[in-house]
Amino acid sequence: MKVDIKSVIDKTKGEKVEGSVYVSSFVYKTSKNGELFVRGCVRDQKLVIGFTVWSENVEAFREAFAASKILTVLGVVDVWQDMPSIVFKSVKADVYGYKATDFLFGYNKKQLDSDFYEFLEHVNPRVRQLVDKLVEGELKERFFTEFAANKMHDACPGGLAGHTIKMLRLAKTVVDNDKRLLPYSELIYVGVICHDIGKIREYYMGDYAKNGFVSHIDYGCEMLYSIKDFVVDLFDEVFFYHLISIIRGHHHIYGDRAKTVYAYIIHLIDMIDSQTTMFLDNLDTHNYKETSNGEKITIHNNEVFYY
Repeated sequence: MKVDIKSVIDKTKGEKVEGSVYVSSFVYKTSKNGELFVRGCVRDQKLVIGFTVWSENVEAFREAFAASKILTVLGVVDVWQDMPSIVFKSVKADVYGYKATDFLFGYNKKQLDSDFYEFLEHVNPRVRQLVDKLVEGELKERFFTEFAANKMHDACPGGLAGHTIKMLRLAKTVVDNDKRLLPYSELIYVGVICHDIGKIREYYMGDYAKNGFVSHIDYGCEMLYSIKDFVVDLFDEVFFYHLISIIRGHHHIYGDRAKTVYAYIIHLIDMIDSQTTMFLDNLDTHNYKETSNGEKITIHNNEVFYY
């Protein structure tokens, strides 16, 4: 059986929790007396709740997690500052045979495929040719099933394509809103599609893949260099290097700074979608606090925002 997170949220401190959970993130921490413990989050579809593993169970957690992100636990509810969480008293590898997709809310792959290629029908056919060359065969399947992130936003099956499609719609709004961008619309659309494409190799179903210590930025550039002649023949060499610049600079102040207007525009579009998705996910997953006036607040980058 799975732990019912919705029912756990409604439980009182000290009540028993038992079943299988999917660990979406965690960190090892050191207490004031020098003992190692674990803090993290478990999720089921759109619901997320925090957990703690104290020092006496850290080794059991480490061994079980090495085998799978799905664990079978026995624990109790804890409440701190009106936020419920689970303290794991017993941790072992999953005994019920669950898969990650049993816990993870994801996009509808058929709908993603339809939305993506419907968008490409309304742009220059060269864009579709480039995309088909870049994400052909197995990579195409990976594009429509991979996560957009290990955590943060769109950290779910299909998240990479979902994030990309949302960005394409935002990009079209930007282009349609200022006709000065029309001559560069193909570059902007291809740049959106390429900006995170390296995550196909950085991740595997949200976990870091082999050599996942290499950033999706480097993988994306490598993938693009592998079809450089094709891109240059289809567009030109300047277009190719603009794409490299977009991949390199789309994180801007959080990585290599954008060096072109187009890389910066895509950075802004990326931030609009990712940040909006994160805030709305906080509402869906109850990752917020209620004030004494009954208002909802969330903390992001050390700033307080009201819902």
